[in-house]
Amino acid sequence: MAKAIPQSFPNTVHKLCQFEDARAELVHKYNLENDQMMMQLWSDRKMWISAYYKNIFCARMTSTQRSESMNHVLKKGFVKGTQNLHKFARRVNACIQTRMQKENEQTMTSMTNPVTKTTYGYEEDMSIKYTRAVYTEMRNRMRKATLFRAKRTAEPTKYLVYYHNKPGHDDEERFSWSKHEFQVVADLENEIYKCEYKLWTHTGMFCLHIMNILDYLKPDKFPNKYILKRYTKTAKSQPTFDTRDYNTTTLDGSSRLSKQDILLQLNLMVNKKAMRCDQQYDRAYYVLKRLVEELDAIHSANQAYADERMAKEDAEIEDDLHYYAAEMLNATAEANQCKQGDGQSMEQR
Repeated sequence: MAKAIPQSFPNTVHKLCQFEDARAELVHKYNLENDQMMMQLWSDRKMWISAYYKNIFCARMTSTQRSESMNHVLKKGFVKGTQNLHKFARRVNACIQTRMQKENEQTMTSMTNPVTKTTYGYEEDMSIKYTRAVYTEMRNRMRKATLFRAKRTAEPTKYLVYYHNKPGHDDEERFSWSKHEFQVVADLENEIYKCEYKLWTHTGMFCLHIMNILDYLKPDKFPNKYILKRYTKTAKSQPTFDTRDYNTTTLDGSSRLSKQDILLQLNLMVNKKAMRCDQQYDRAYYVLKRLVEELDAIHSANQAYADERMAKEDAEIEDDLHYYAAEMLNATAEANQCKQGDGQSMEQR
C-alpha cells in the first residue's frame, strides 16, 4: 500500500510517510541530527511508534495497563504488605469475586438496548449487538466522524476522507494530525469496509473515517463480520472458571460445567427475548417464577428423602456399633476367662 497510494492517489499522504516526514522536519528544525537519544529512538521506532504495528491486533491494549490496573485495585482495597500468606490468598479470592460480580452486573445491564441518537439502521443494529460500554464508544465516534468529509474517486467503492471543520473548533487541535486524506474502501453490497488507518485490524473497532462513510452511505445494518464477539452482549455466554469447576461431574456422571454453560446461554436468551415487549416480559416472569417454585419443591422432596435415608443409615450404623460393642465385650470376657484358666493351671503345677 505504501507504494500503491502515491501512484493512484498522488495527493494522499501515507501514515508512515507522514510520521517520517514530521520526524525529519523536527530533527532538522532543532539540529538534532547527532543527538544520541534521538538516534536511539529512531533505531527503536518500530517498538514504540503505533504506525508500525497497525497490523497487530491488540484489542485496545497496547501496554500492560490491565495488569497494572488490577494491581492497583488489589493493593488499594484488598491486601496489605504485612498480611500473612493465607490471608493474602483469601483476599485475592475476594477481589476476584467482586470483579466477577461487577462483570455479571454489566452483562445484565447490557441486556437492555439503549436509546439511539438517530434512526439509522446501522446504529440501531450496533445498540442491539454491542455491549453498552462499546456502543457508547461507537456513538461518540459517530459524533466525531461528522468532523470529516468524504469525496468519491474514480473507483465506485473507494473514497477519500479528510478533516473539515471551522478553525478554532474544540477538536481542531485534537484532529490536526488528520488534515490529510485517508483512503477508505466501502462496498455496501458485499459489506466490505477498509481504511488505510487500520484501526479495525488493530483494535477490532471502526475508525472515524469508516464511521464517516457509514454516515454517508447509511446502510440498513452494521456488518456482522466486523463485530467481534468480545465486544458483544453474548461475550460472557461462557461461564468464568471457578475452583468448584474441578468437580466436573454430577451424580449421573454428566459434565457439571457443560450443564452450567447450557443453562446460562438459555437464561441469556430468555432475558433478551423477554425485553422485547411487556407481554413477553410478563410471560417470562410468570414461567420463571413457577419454575423456581417447582425447583424448590423438588429440592424439598429430595431433601426429605435424603434426610430419611440418612436417618436410616444412622440407625444401621448405631445397630452395628452396638453389635460390635457386644462382640468386643464377649471377646474380652472370653480372654479374661482364658487368663484365669491359665493361672489356675500354673498354680496346680
